[in-house]
Formats: sequence, structure tokens, C-alpha cells
Amino acid sequence: MAINTNTAPYGSWKSPITANAVASGSSSVYMARVDQANPTRVYWIESRPQEGGRLVLLSKDVDDYSERTLRELTADSKWNVRTAVHEYGGGAYAVYGGLVVFSNWSDQGVYLVDTSKHDAVPMRIGEQNDKLRYASFVVHPSKKFVVCVREDHRESDIQAPAALVAIPIPSGSVINERDEYPPSKDMVLFDKADFVSSPAISPMNNELSFYAWNHPDMNWDATTLYCATMTLGDDGIPSVLEHLRVVAGAPGELRESIYQPRFDEDGILHFISDRSGFWNPYYLGADGEIHQSLESPLSADFAGPEWAFGESTLQPVPGLKFSVVISYTQNGVLKMGILNVATHAIEDLPAPGWSDVGSFQLGYSHSGEQVLILIAGGPTERMSLFTYYINGLSAKQLTGSKSVSDAYSGFLSEPQEIVFPTKLPPFGSPESKDANAYAYYYPPTNKDYQGPDNELPPLLVLSHGGPTGAASSVLQSKIQYWTSRGIAVTDVNYGGSTGYGREYRERLYPHFGEVDVQDCCAAALYLADSGLVDRKRLSIMGGSAGGFTTLACLAFRPEVFAVGASLYGISDLEVLAKETHKFEAEYPVHLVGPYPEARAEYIRRSPLYSVDTLACPVIFLQGLEDKVVPPNQATLMVNALKEKGIRVAHIEFEGEQHGFRKSENIARALEAQLYFFSQILGFETADQIDPVPIFNDPSTANQ
Repeated sequence: MAINTNTAPYGSWKSPITANAVASGSSSVYMARVDQANPTRVYWIESRPQEGGRLVLLSKDVDDYSERTLRELTADSKWNVRTAVHEYGGGAYAVYGGLVVFSNWSDQGVYLVDTSKHDAVPMRIGEQNDKLRYASFVVHPSKKFVVCVREDHRESDIQAPAALVAIPIPSGSVINERDEYPPSKDMVLFDKADFVSSPAISPMNNELSFYAWNHPDMNWDATTLYCATMTLGDDGIPSVLEHLRVVAGAPGELRESIYQPRFDEDGILHFISDRSGFWNPYYLGADGEIHQSLESPLSADFAGPEWAFGESTLQPVPGLKFSVVISYTQNGVLKMGILNVATHAIEDLPAPGWSDVGSFQLGYSHSGEQVLILIAGGPTERMSLFTYYINGLSAKQLTGSKSVSDAYSGFLSEPQEIVFPTKLPPFGSPESKDANAYAYYYPPTNKDYQGPDNELPPLLVLSHGGPTGAASSVLQSKIQYWTSRGIAVTDVNYGGSTGYGREYRERLYPHFGEVDVQDCCAAALYLADSGLVDRKRLSIMGGSAGGFTTLACLAFRPEVFAVGASLYGISDLEVLAKETHKFEAEYPVHLVGPYPEARAEYIRRSPLYSVDTLACPVIFLQGLEDKVVPPNQATLMVNALKEKGIRVAHIEFEGEQHGFRKSENIARALEAQLYFFSQILGFETADQIDPVPIFNDPSTANQ
């Protein structure tokens, strides 16, 4: 025991990781890109919670570890480099030869800026219709056009057609009298599927590859990989695709999820597919056949689900024939390497304390050294932008906090991956089989405090969103906020999570609201039975689909948890099936069943219709501009709990969408949850927090 350690009840420890510190440190980096015409320059997007969650585009030299060459390319507050395609966005910009094309949030317009000119101002190009949304940009090497995904909302939102289009890049000479580019016509290249993604152009010719899919599948269920030749007109702009052919994933054949088409410098097409049961790398050979890049498939995922555009965990290496950079997690350990697809040999690239990596790009330092640009993080460091010197096997940080672990030394809880027993459906039947599920466990950690000898800590169970997603062991200040106050946390990768192959991912089909509930409850009870946490003070929290799992746990397993928090969560599956956006419009077909044919099942699994069995307090936090989970999902549940007499709190945030981006709202949401939990679980917080109105609570004046 440390000399100056205080003994205090769990939950009441004083922590330097305040809600404001979490909010101010919530800035994240996204989507690194190297300008392949100037590979000494890297670009990336940074979120700014203190600016209302605005996404800003920045760039610097790949070997500049100061701010000497740093440029903020969208400094004016009117620029927000973000797209609403699929509502989740991603892939909001591209760069080539200093030309940057990006989507701006306020009007969803496409803008062009020449970054070689320091005084250049972004100017709108394309059709310039606010009902059109764009993403997944790639600039053609001629710099005459950009290929991208377009989502057309001119006639319908829920049925908005998707297409692959070419947008002409105007020259300065066509500026009109208002000092603007006049509108131009998008050239539709492909519109034969409900969804299309990830166009890639071969450096050898005008070969184009992309993938597409149709309802009712999501892109992690089944996609089709295409190749075609762009036919250029006299103006150098493509108007049609010729020789369109299916490379893999033909409808009616093997169902496989195909991601990240990439051409190497020799024109060989590489991609990731889960045809083996795990997302593994493959390539299209000169013989026209698909070949395994590995000697034999690995039981490891080399990619994750593409909720957003722009993912990159596979990238060809210039100058190394038949070689790609890859990453995967096996037995809980992150591995990176350079894979020679001809010899199947992998040259290991040590990952220095990282547990998650992505946004792979290849560039060069000014001295000619080849560097891998990536965004990476680990249990004691947030996701940051790094250069990784391949020859020297060393990494240097380009952006982000220099050392969170130093700033909060003695206050950070390191996750322990646990494997716990669970059951498979049909539950309560002799046919239900034993199985394992996974989670990260974070013990309470604070160098200044310890709990009383006769007390065990409360537990907060986190149910991640998606539900096709995964918990990560990368440092999350929001988790450390709880653990540094003496509250244990477990982040559950319930059946249906990614990272464990297709079979595990599809455990949730069609058992959403059952398998996830079973596994979250099993994780909590496993930790309680192990003597690590207080069985009487189990709590649960989740956002979006995780909010649904939270509410379902409280409604259908009322004996397990004492309190819960739902952040923009689903309470009525039927409303979601009828009101959600196009990208997820038929997701419930897999998760629950076809609607309205399976309407009875939607009702049965909806917490809103099982309020009679929900007996513990809940706090709801909701953005009022959420298009993914309508705000009425929270309102319906709150009203039902009010009528039943259950203690309930409800906080709505104006100007927030699906998730909270503004620093003041991030902080308020955290403090509100802590305050609410303290009132229910019986501990006094060390923080001065504005009280939260709690309905049906005799001690609360606002009833």
C-alpha cells in the first residue's frame, strides 16, 4: 500500500480525469491520406469538440515532428469536412497533386482547393445541389475528374439512390462573374445496386474497381467486387464504364463480405474477403483467378465492419513487388507486417504497445526513407497519427497528446481481456449449448485511493453500438473517468461482435435482443461470482444499438442490474424498422426477422412493451437531431417509466446528432450519468456536479 493512499468508498474517489478533461481531450484524428503525387506530405482530419464537433482538414510533412510545416486547410468555421452519406459518413476528402476535394457538412457540397497556393479558398464544384451527398473520393491522376459515391436525396431519403459518379474538376479559367465555378453534370458510371463503395483506380491504366451490395444485406453480410474500364471522352472525363465484370462475390454464389479494393503499382488488384470465415487478404492474378495472399487462411480478421467510408488496413507497398502492409489480431495480440502475396512470407512489423491500427498509407521522408503512415493507439495511449519507418522498424508520433500515460500516471486502468462462459439460443431449452464470449475488464485504479476492506466496487457494463461492432482496448478517457473514481468497468464483445470471424458475428442473427443480452448479463455475473465486483451494484450503459441492449437487459433480465443508462438508444424495434435511414433500413431483417411478417417478434423484444418487468432506474441522454435513432425512442420509454413510477432522468441535447460532438455536451452527459448512478448505488461523488432532475424520486424537487 502506498504511504499516502486514502481509504474511501468505491465511486467517491477524487480523480484528475474530470468530465471537462475528457471532453477537451475527445479530439480525434481520422482518415490519414498521403498525396501520392507528393508522397512527403500527409493529410488527416481532426475533430474539434470545442468548436461544436467540427471536422478540420490538416496537413504536414511526413517527417515533421514539430508544427513547422503544419497547415490547417479548412480553418474558417464555415468548413466542416464531413459527409452524411449513409448518415455515418467517412471518406469525406481525397488529395492528389496538391488538389483536395472534400464534402462540406452544411450543404453536403463538393469543394475543391489547390493546397499548393497558400491563399487558395475552397470553391464548390459538381452539380451544386444540396440534396446530393458525396463520399469515398478518389482523384484521377490527370486531375481532370474525381470518382466518388453519390447519394441522391432529391426525391426520397429512405430510398435515396446510390451511384458511382465522375465529377469534372474545373480549371481556373471557367470561373463565372461571381467568382464561382458554374455547376457541372455528374457523370453516372454505375447505379445498378442499392449501395456502392470504395472506388480505386489503377495507376497502370483507367481500370476502376469498387464493391456494391443490395438490401437486405449490410456490407459485412455480402458484397460484390467489380472491375471495369473507364472510357474517357475528348475532354478527359469518363462518361461510361466498359467491360464491367464481377471479380468476386457474384450474387447467387458464395456469400462473402469484400472490402478495401487496392491496385498496386503493377496493376494487381488486392482486396479483403471473409470467404474463409475470417476477413483475410486475396488478390486477382494475371490468370484472372482469385488467389489467397496467405499460404492458408488465418483464423483472424484483417479488417472490421465498414460502417463508414475510408477504412484502410491493407495497402500495397510501392517498390516492393507483390507486397502489401497488413494488420490483424490473433489471440488478443495485434500483429502488423509486410505480406509478399507471391511467396506468402510475412515480414513482421513490431507494434509498439498498440492494440488498434488503421488508416494505412505509404509515403517517403525527405531523405528518401519509406514510411508507413497510420493511426494507432493502445491501452495507455489514445489513437494518434504516426510515421512508421519500415526499414528501421521504429515509430514516431506526428500528432496528438505526447503522453496520456505520463499525464495521468497512477490513474489509468489497463484492460484485461477475459473469456467467460455463456449460452447459445434457444435459451432455457435443452438444446441451448455452452459457449464462450469475450470482454475487457478494467479494475478500479487510482494511486491516491483504495476501497474499504469490506467493500467490493460497483461494476459498469458497457454494451457497444452497432450491434455489428466491437469493443476496443485502446485508451478511452470515458472509461478511465469511471475507473479512476473506483468503479470497475467491463466492455463486452458479445456474440455478434466483430474480430472473431463470421460465425461469431452471426450469432446475433436473428437474435438481437437475446444473444447480446445473455452475454452482457453473463459477463457481469461472471465478474461478481469471481469476487471482483459487488453483485448488488451492477450497472449497464450503452449507446445506439448498445442502448437497446442496455434497455433489453433491464427489461428482460431485471434480476441482474441495479441501474442503467441509455445514450441515443433504441426502445421500440418496430419504430426503428419503420423510421430509420436507408443504410440500415433492412438491417433488422437479419437482426430480428422480416417486417411486418415478424412483427410479433419485434414487439416481444422491444423494451418499450416490457416496461412492466423493468424495475430499476434509468437515465436517457439523446441528441435532438439524431437521424439514426429518432429522439422519440427515448421519449416513449421515459413517459412509460414515469407512468409506472420508476425513477427516470431524461436529458436532451439540441444540435446533437447520433453521438455527442460538442465538448460541453460530452462533459454534461458524463457528469449526469455519474450523478444519477451515485443516487441509485449509494455513493457520494468527489465532483461538484449540477443535479439531474429525477422523476419519481421523493428526494428530487423536480418531479
